[in-house]
Amino acid sequence: MNIQGITLKYIKWCYMISSNINKFIKKLFSKPSQTLRDFGDFIAILTLKDNKSQSSQNTITVSLQKVCKSAIVNKFYGGIALFFSAILFLIMFGALCIHTLLRFPSGLIVFYIGSLIILIFVFLRILLLPLLSLMNKEKIALLIEQKYPSLNNSLISSIQLSEKNLHKKKVEYSEQIVLKLIDDTANKLRHLDINSVISKKHLRLSCSILISSMLVFSIICIFNHSYLNKNIPLFLSCMRYGKGIGEKELGAYSCPIIGDITINYRYPLYSGLQPKTLYNTSGDIKALKGSEVQISAISDRQLMSASITLNETTKIPLVIENGKVMKGVLSLLESGTYVFETTDTIGRTFKDMTLRRIQLDTDMSPEVIINVPAKDIVVNEKDTVALKYTTKDDFGISEISLVFEQENERKTKTLTNFSKKQTQYGGAYLWSLSELSLKPDDKIPYHLEVKDNDMISGPKVGNSKTYYLEVYSSRKKHQELVQLQEALLQETLHMLSDDLTKRIDDEKCTSKDYLIMTQDGIQERAEKIVRLFTDILVGMQDDTMANYSIYHFLENLKNKFRDVTEKKRTTIRQSIQNAENNIPVSLLNELQKAQDEEVVEVENIIIFLNDIIKKQKLEEAIDTGKNLIQSQLNIEQLLNKLREGEDSKLNEKVLSELKRIEETIQQMMEKLMKMAEGEHMDEFLNADALKSIEKNDIMKELSAMKDAFNKGDLESALQAAQNLLAALQDMMNRMKSSAQNLADSSYNDMLKNTNQALDKISELENKERELTENTDKLKKDIQKRTSELTNETFKSFFEKQGKRLDAIKKDLAESKEILSENKLLQEYLRVNRDLKRMSEERESLASRLSESFGNEEEVDSFQKESGKLSELFGQNAELNREINKDPMQRDLLYMSRELPHTEETLSHLEEMLKGWDAKESLELAKEMSHNLNQWNSRMKNTKEQWKIAKKDAVSKKDLEVPEKVEDAANQNQQIIKDLESMIQFLEEQQFSSLTEEDKSTLQDYANKQKELQEETEEIAETADKLSNQNPFMDETANKQLDIASESMGKAKEKLDKHDAQGAVIDERESLYRLAEAKKSMGMAKERIAKGMMGEGIPMPMPFRGRMEEGQFGASTEKVEIPSEEAYKVPKEFREDILNALKEGLPEKYKDLNKDYYQRLVD
Repeated sequence: MNIQGITLKYIKWCYMISSNINKFIKKLFSKPSQTLRDFGDFIAILTLKDNKSQSSQNTITVSLQKVCKSAIVNKFYGGIALFFSAILFLIMFGALCIHTLLRFPSGLIVFYIGSLIILIFVFLRILLLPLLSLMNKEKIALLIEQKYPSLNNSLISSIQLSEKNLHKKKVEYSEQIVLKLIDDTANKLRHLDINSVISKKHLRLSCSILISSMLVFSIICIFNHSYLNKNIPLFLSCMRYGKGIGEKELGAYSCPIIGDITINYRYPLYSGLQPKTLYNTSGDIKALKGSEVQISAISDRQLMSASITLNETTKIPLVIENGKVMKGVLSLLESGTYVFETTDTIGRTFKDMTLRRIQLDTDMSPEVIINVPAKDIVVNEKDTVALKYTTKDDFGISEISLVFEQENERKTKTLTNFSKKQTQYGGAYLWSLSELSLKPDDKIPYHLEVKDNDMISGPKVGNSKTYYLEVYSSRKKHQELVQLQEALLQETLHMLSDDLTKRIDDEKCTSKDYLIMTQDGIQERAEKIVRLFTDILVGMQDDTMANYSIYHFLENLKNKFRDVTEKKRTTIRQSIQNAENNIPVSLLNELQKAQDEEVVEVENIIIFLNDIIKKQKLEEAIDTGKNLIQSQLNIEQLLNKLREGEDSKLNEKVLSELKRIEETIQQMMEKLMKMAEGEHMDEFLNADALKSIEKNDIMKELSAMKDAFNKGDLESALQAAQNLLAALQDMMNRMKSSAQNLADSSYNDMLKNTNQALDKISELENKERELTENTDKLKKDIQKRTSELTNETFKSFFEKQGKRLDAIKKDLAESKEILSENKLLQEYLRVNRDLKRMSEERESLASRLSESFGNEEEVDSFQKESGKLSELFGQNAELNREINKDPMQRDLLYMSRELPHTEETLSHLEEMLKGWDAKESLELAKEMSHNLNQWNSRMKNTKEQWKIAKKDAVSKKDLEVPEKVEDAANQNQQIIKDLESMIQFLEEQQFSSLTEEDKSTLQDYANKQKELQEETEEIAETADKLSNQNPFMDETANKQLDIASESMGKAKEKLDKHDAQGAVIDERESLYRLAEAKKSMGMAKERIAKGMMGEGIPMPMPFRGRMEEGQFGASTEKVEIPSEEAYKVPKEFREDILNALKEGLPEKYKDLNKDYYQRLVD
């Protein structure tokens, strides 16, 4: 009823407005001539150009123009704002009353006509009429007069009495009076603010009305979505297309209006979400799958029944309460739409025009991340792998599992279950691999799997990234290193090819640029070879199957190769720097000698590498054979258990072991056959014999055992197993014999020459020892004769030095006591000790934390230690600043630090003086004088600075320390002086006590020493040649022999001067060096004998990374050296080929060069 009343008032208002419009139109066109004249004046005023003239008439016209323009802006924009406000009001009103208008056949027509009348009225009354009023000069003048009454109608009079008006009305006025009036008016206008004539109040009011209208419209749309989504589109559609005006269209819009929709959500139990109610909604639903939604809506009319249609298929009945309230329940299982269907009290059924959405919220899949180790790792078969992980889900986690794959079988181990809601979790798991029965080379992919607690659609699964556990295989590691050695062999072959084909004495190399280009290429390859050597040596340190002999062998090869290539590079670089653009041929010939040395070294590397690679491959086959024998023994044990009636499941293990033995034998035979087919290997591995073994012995027995086992004949199977074991043992013996023959052929000469050199060094060592003993005996005889003469002198001398030493001890002890009472120094030293101790403890704790996850107590302890350490650093810095303020404190601190070492030296000096050892006492006294003199010098300088600065001493006790240090330094200096005099006296006494027989004996010893020196030099030359030819021997023996020779020369010189005591010292030095050379030569012999003839010497423990699979102990049996004729041909043959290569190649054959080198060692 209220809406209908508003509509009637609206119609009356429109009628009244239309009457006013008619009156306005009549008034506008009643005097057309006057209207045209005013319009002309209006245009003239607006288009007038200000010529800056100061005439009175121009001033008046410009003033009128300014007011006119300001009025136009104010009235126009204000009118536009009010016009749009009217449009917005009509839209709001129409949308609000649309359903009422549709109830009347002519409702929309009446609204349409009424709206048009209102808009025309607003346009004419508020926009057009105000603008037309500005077309009259007199009205503009009246606006100015109203603003400024002081003009007293002079402006309007001036306009009316202008020359034009006088002429038209033909009224006789005094022209002078009119002009005077115009001038007075113009003068007044010049002093007025014409721009403020038109008030902007109208414009501001109009804009405020427009903004308020827009604000009201926005608020309605925000708080009433149906108004925005339904009423306005319906209203605009009706206005555009005219639907709803006739009787036929009325039914489509006469359905009940449904609003005030309330939705109550009840979420699935697993989500843990609390129920939620939303009021006055649009009806759209958004919730988790499985949620229960209670809907309540209100109709604008009485209903008999109602329902909801889901996705145009499923109908859900609603309960009607109080005639208009509809209630129902939906279970959300899928996304889609729904509509309301209603039946009113007279039986008419309506389908709501609004489709409302149903949207299912996404229940995200759970996530899990492996934080530790978070990478592929290599493990041992019985390791424990520590896993750390974090997982999360939006609603809850139900289970975390470890998933891995072993032998193509997927296995799952549950780590954690959750009975309560858990959205985030971080855990750790120690995975013991000993349960998996892993074998070397196994590769286990694994990941973590997490399930959420979705009980509606079923648990969703999240997986971590997949990582791999690779079980460490010493055999695989060893094979990789052998392959790396083969790559090294290939590179050395290529380098040999380059050295032989790119000779430095070639005429092209006279060009400096060409020489640099060719040598740079060779140098790059040399650097690559050194890197390969390094990679191999580093890898061998973690190879349990490697032996130290081969490691030492390769290390020596690397050092020799690096030395010779570096020597060539340095020689060439120095020559190029000194040369101009062209290099003389004579210089190139000299440089070629350096390259020839490189060629010889590369040849040796090729020969040695080839031999050692073959030996390692044969040893690998032998190692495989050992594993085969062990597998065969396992089968025998399994067969015995089966015969005794134990678990029948052992059948599968026997078959699996048999299959593995067969595959291993096939692989081993293929490797041996390939080796046997190589050049010069047929002397050690007979291919036909290997084929015979494969066909007639091993494979025959293996087949017999399989057949017997499959038939259930365990006795026959056991017999065949024993026969197979015997065949495997026979094969092993043959391979060991082949390996021994291969080693004998390659290294027999090395072993023989090393033995000969070792024998010579032993013989030389015995001769030098005899000479040293004789010289020492003579020295003691001379000393005895001298001491008998000087015994009393010695006694009094050393007693005197002992008293001086006591004085020094007293000075230092008193100084130490004074320093101990210095609180600042003692506190500083204590803080430093604590800092050192706590730093070590912190490093130890940090190491433990990095190796394991660490419990909370360890973490807390680490944090506390860090805090204490920071506090101590602060104390240390503060004490350091205090000490640095006083130079004397710095000197005392320096003395405090060095005093313990000086006291230790003092104790040794006391022992030497008691033993009457003058020379050793002198050395210790000089050592002690270094600290004493330095302390004394620093403290003297500090005292001088105090005197200059006129500063007072800190304390009297601190001043006592410099005095005591000075006294100790003087006493020690006197001891040194007396000892030097005594030693000179003793030397003179000893020399004077020499008899002619002593001198003759010493000369004989000098001659004997010279002979031994020459013999040492010969052996050193031999050792140098051996080290170049024998990769198992380094340069240690050669260097020790050179030092021994040098010491022998010094001993000979002293014997010539009859200085027996000095000669003994040098003879003992040479004896020590001979022993070291002998030791080095013996180690080389052991490396050759054991490293290349048997199982080898294992790598030292510090090199070990792993100590499990594949390691065998070194043999301690005596090695029998083969005869020199045994197996010499292959090596000599290869050396002849390499020597022939030095002669170079014709130009046309150089392209085939590298292939030829490749076949050198095959």
